[in-house]
Amino acid sequence: MKIFYDGQLLTTSITLCFRGKLMQLSDIIVDTGSSHTVFSPDALEAVGVKYENGDPIYEAYGIGGNVPFYTKVMDYIQLDALKVNRVEVDVGILPKPHKGLLGLDILKTQGFILDMHKLELYVPYSTE
Repeated sequence: MKIFYDGQLLTTSITLCFRGKLMQLSDIIVDTGSSHTVFSPDALEAVGVKYENGDPIYEAYGIGGNVPFYTKVMDYIQLDALKVNRVEVDVGILPKPHKGLLGLDILKTQGFILDMHKLELYVPYSTE
């Protein structure tokens, strides 16, 4: 999968599915410093993601301070040819204009390799 470097951040595009509704998101930050994959609620509004009673809530801590998040399960997230089914993501306010962070919960568990020379993100083998 092609990634982009703007001089400060690595970004990519993904496809996600929530309750049967598909959307593509670009400018998703490839964030090896984030333990979880996080999306802005504004970015997911088009597929009907919103807080519902019973959604787990917690606070995330980072350089910008602490921020409340809630958790949702996506039908899948697709990164190029790799589809990760039934993936739990966090939904919370991110610094604008960021739509999301692709975190270690997906990068590590799927065995992604980040090639900084070719600006590619790939898995060396099939995980399914």
